[in-house]
Amino acid sequence: MICQEPEIADCRFAQWHSVERLWLLYLSFTLLLIRCSFAQGQTPPREQLIGTWIGVHSELSTDLVCPLPTYIQLDADSIYHLGLVDGSTSELKSTWSVTGENVRLDTIHYASRLLSVKDNLLRIGTNYPMVFRRFTDISIDSASAYQQLSGHVWQSDNLTIYLYTNGQVRLENTITNQRTAHFWQLAQFGQSVFLIIRGNQYNHNGGYKPLWQISTVSSKLMQAIGWNGCRVASETFRLVRDLSPDDLHQPTDFQTCDNCFQPIWHEVPLSHSPRRYDINQLFRKQYQPVSQSGQSGLIRIQFVVNCEGEQGLVDLHGFGEDYCPKIFDCRITDQLQTICRDYVAADPSLRMPEKTDARLQDVSVSLTFRLKDGLLTDILP
Repeated sequence: MICQEPEIADCRFAQWHSVERLWLLYLSFTLLLIRCSFAQGQTPPREQLIGTWIGVHSELSTDLVCPLPTYIQLDADSIYHLGLVDGSTSELKSTWSVTGENVRLDTIHYASRLLSVKDNLLRIGTNYPMVFRRFTDISIDSASAYQQLSGHVWQSDNLTIYLYTNGQVRLENTITNQRTAHFWQLAQFGQSVFLIIRGNQYNHNGGYKPLWQISTVSSKLMQAIGWNGCRVASETFRLVRDLSPDDLHQPTDFQTCDNCFQPIWHEVPLSHSPRRYDINQLFRKQYQPVSQSGQSGLIRIQFVVNCEGEQGLVDLHGFGEDYCPKIFDCRITDQLQTICRDYVAADPSLRMPEKTDARLQDVSVSLTFRLKDGLLTDILP
């Protein structure tokens, strides 16, 4: 992040506890952080900003984006609205203005070029830009749309959507065949209807997937506007078949509970925490030394434990005493991975939130072991 002002955010949003409110907190706080950047350039004219903008995503890195389920409405009378497209929480309402090269949204002032409009896309920020698309209201009957969509399998060129009648949904990448499990609903926004996909394989928590605004729906075809993985476009989904009792609602492999999980957000450096002594004692008790000359250096093991205690995304790297990549004896690496899986990942305290009213989180665990001729000598922070 560019700068941090946690006292401001904590004071302003102390009353927010629900998952939905946290999304608005996230967006508002991100808007606050973006103002700390400085850039030179031309600010869009006021008339170009007026209107309603639907969230597309935040660009966290070149290959990682996080869906934005929010909208920003900038009225001609200088009223500013911020809310969630599914209406799951009340919107924030304030004022906005353009003065010279500066844009003010609520109490936040943006320097020039921190807001730009191109091809009906509004970008806010330069380091972690948030992208919104200009909203065009398309009248759709939500009851009819639900009747057409529910209980069927729909497919575009890249995505297959299994819409279960009980509110569950399975997404399948048609190229990789990777499946993830979530929940779905239709939400009315203006006269439009959005297909909202959020949550994980267990419940509605875990954040949102990209929003799809339905533009056309019939018994055989659905067209929707949204992010298709490359750009904002209109995608055509065709009816494949009805869902059958054999269509299971489960992912193909390990799935985090958060839809936009990134390890650095909830990393648990166990070897650099008050639990370091316990971790050291655990491995010294469970690890059986493999006395062998040359088995010296570092082994780093990283893995993710989701909110249900399931382990996945395991990554193991070895380095010799010269810090060059090294392959260790499998009797060593297998032991360390087994201990991580059976003891460390199984520890429920990993996922316990700091606040009693918060939900269990996905966490990323990182451990680095130092070995000398197969003997475990230290666990590094």
